Amino acid sequence: MADRVLIPLPGVGTLALDREVYEAALIPIAAAAPPAAAPSAKLLSPEEMEAATSIPASWYATQARERRIPFRKLGRYVRFDFDEVMASEPLQRRAIAPGQMNCTGSRDRKGRASG
Repeated sequence: MADRVLIPLPGVGTLALDREVYEAALIPIAAAAPPAAAPSAKLLSPEEMEAATSIPASWYATQARERRIPFRKLGRYVRFDFDEVMASEPLQRRAIAPGQMNCTGSRDRKGRASG
């Protein structure tokens, strides 16, 4: 009985197969299975992009809506690949390199002069 495989069938009983027959039936199924897809990069929500870059989530949502930055639409949700967005032209224009600040002063979000 050691060279037989027992397969329980609820409500019916047990099916006993020779090991060779059992393995022959499994090989075509295993071969037909599609290969596992490579895991893709994590997609981030606008809020997660804001946490990673300090750029408001609303900016990401607006840029995606106007199709200026790369994004993925998952149902009703908009998601971003961090590396793709960082390489996009609008984000490169938005980034201010150190030393390029306006020498006449700066303004806060409400438009008030500071400093």
